[in-house]
Amino acid sequence: MHRAVPAVLLAALIALAGCGMLGDDQPPSDDRALEVRNETVDALENVDTYRMSMDADVSASAEGRSRSLSVDSDGVVNRTSQRMRMNTSSQGRTVTSYLDERTVYTKCPSPWSGWGTQNQSTDVEWLSLTPLGRQVELFEQTNVYWDGTATIDGEETAVIVAHPSQETVSSLPGQSQTDLANTDATVENITAKLWVDQETSRPVRSLLQIQISGNGGEATANVMIDYEAYGEPVHVDDPAITGETWQGGCPGA
Repeated sequence: MHRAVPAVLLAALIALAGCGMLGDDQPPSDDRALEVRNETVDALENVDTYRMSMDADVSASAEGRSRSLSVDSDGVVNRTSQRMRMNTSSQGRTVTSYLDERTVYTKCPSPWSGWGTQNQSTDVEWLSLTPLGRQVELFEQTNVYWDGTATIDGEETAVIVAHPSQETVSSLPGQSQTDLANTDATVENITAKLWVDQETSRPVRSLLQIQISGNGGEATANVMIDYEAYGEPVHVDDPAITGETWQGGCPGA
């Protein structure tokens, strides 16, 4: 097996964040879960601002070798001004990115300079380009099931779960795609969960769990995002774009 396979699997997991090769043969949705999902969709109509924090861990192993990676992010979103800022840290390095209307700007890390730019879809509602909007849209497009209740930071939440297919996740806006054919990788399992405040019907937390395998190796990822501060004042500065710009993203990304 090629020595780079674990790294390739890691990159695929991070970029895909859920794009799998699972089928659509699933039981019908639970009525109780459908009610929670539909109330959540309605509640998003009144969401203008929110804050989020993400914790992700990815691990890969092959032929007795293993590699792991942790990623932490925090961000703010202002739907009115159509701006989002994210600070993402991993392995001692922090990268800042902005979503300004329909364009993503990412400050390129050393040894590169300038900013990478990526155009986003103009055919979807702007909130769907942000993590919260994508997670809820994911649950709109697949069968959903009741998974009980839980208390998150003192808030009583209803929990719903889904097992999205490749086609469902691939269709989400603002989602980077990676060609898994080049890694001979197979998605073994995808599970998505959403914790919804029972009083406001707004999401409190989302979780995406992914497992893939290929060429004798396997990799897993857990991506958890917490949402808070709905409706609180949020100002996102205009990204100060200086130096060279790289259409399609930073070199080497």
